[in-house]
Amino acid sequence: MTALGITYTLLFILISLLFIGFALWGKSAGKYPRLKEVYRDKYLDETETLDDDLARGKIDEATYEATKVELAKDLLAVAHPDRPLTPALKWITFLFGGVIIAFSALYFWADGYSEDAKNLDNQRATALPYVKAWLAATSIEDLQRESNLMDLNPPEPLQQNLLGTLAALNLMSSRDHHTDPKELNLLGKIYLNMDQLGLAEKSYLDLYRLDPTNDNTYYTLLNIQLAKNNYQLDNRLEALFDQFVLNNATNESLLLYYGTVLFENQKVDKAMHFFSILADLYPEDSENRRVILAMIDTLTGQGTNQPAETMTTDQVTLPVTISLSEEIVQQLPQEAVLFIYLRDQPVGPPLAAKRIPLTAIETFPLRVTMSDQDLLMPGSASLASKHDLSASAKISLNGDPITSAGDIESTAVTVPDLNQGINLLLDHIVE
Repeated sequence: MTALGITYTLLFILISLLFIGFALWGKSAGKYPRLKEVYRDKYLDETETLDDDLARGKIDEATYEATKVELAKDLLAVAHPDRPLTPALKWITFLFGGVIIAFSALYFWADGYSEDAKNLDNQRATALPYVKAWLAATSIEDLQRESNLMDLNPPEPLQQNLLGTLAALNLMSSRDHHTDPKELNLLGKIYLNMDQLGLAEKSYLDLYRLDPTNDNTYYTLLNIQLAKNNYQLDNRLEALFDQFVLNNATNESLLLYYGTVLFENQKVDKAMHFFSILADLYPEDSENRRVILAMIDTLTGQGTNQPAETMTTDQVTLPVTISLSEEIVQQLPQEAVLFIYLRDQPVGPPLAAKRIPLTAIETFPLRVTMSDQDLLMPGSASLASKHDLSASAKISLNGDPITSAGDIESTAVTVPDLNQGINLLLDHIVE
């Protein structure tokens, strides 16, 4: 039982006893209508009516007497003397009521208050002072800039108590009626890291209502809605993305992101248009421009795809082993393509990707290496600087990046260390 729980329990018992005491000893105690008083008033009213009816000749004397006798009998039936509570009986009633209330409260804490709820309350109470101090020392710009909770470098007690951190944040935000931008930003990030898209969307909608002009909030909200729609661009989302990207047409990461989303949604011509806008941002002979144009050639089928590339000795690499049943391999069409993805956030396009046609694969298990050369955005930070990387793979039967029925996927695997390598098993057929 926490100190807060003890306080609330004692307050509950005290207030309940005050109500009982007021009912027993208050000024209005016992001043309620008695049944005999009700029948007495009824007797007086109806005898007055009988007297009036007799005087007007509406009833005869016999009816008058018979009715009056019945009214008198009703009054006598409830005319027994009152038995008011004695002081001793009042104290017994008060103490008995107090015992019942105290027993109910203790029973709740002993049996009705589950162990999970106790643990959550304890974790929240532990995290609350750290969360308050951390938010006070962290700027709103830092909260908006970082996409991952751990990138914000929370205090060690919070890193070891993420559930308590979330509970404390929810409590703080509720007390503020969900109007504090820092709390909402952090809540949204935690929900995204937990893949709770609905709750994350609610947090960012609250943020958007507070500041509709914040591009960071709006961009994240669009990404969440895209993820909730299984990364499928419907007409509404496409129109919203078009407007947002064109309003920020010099943002390299945004152009690459939207071009990738369009390509995965089989809107190839439109994707190439945005990739071309991105290429035009770089000087004519720059390396970035050449890389973007080469990527366009590859995506449109004019370039070459190799299952592995020669890596420089100083480059960060991640060995990946992809396994697939030989029986399934024999059934795959020649146009099938293997896609390998690296992600560093739950929402948005991959950070890095590799595309390998089935015809270029000799056998499974296939061993490939992911490196900075596979980054989708030229000039992006190295894979070594990314936290919470996860890898996944899929075989597209028709060669399209967008997932469709019949494609074969692997479960996403966390990358604990870039030097250790990971194994991906293609074992799930999309329905």
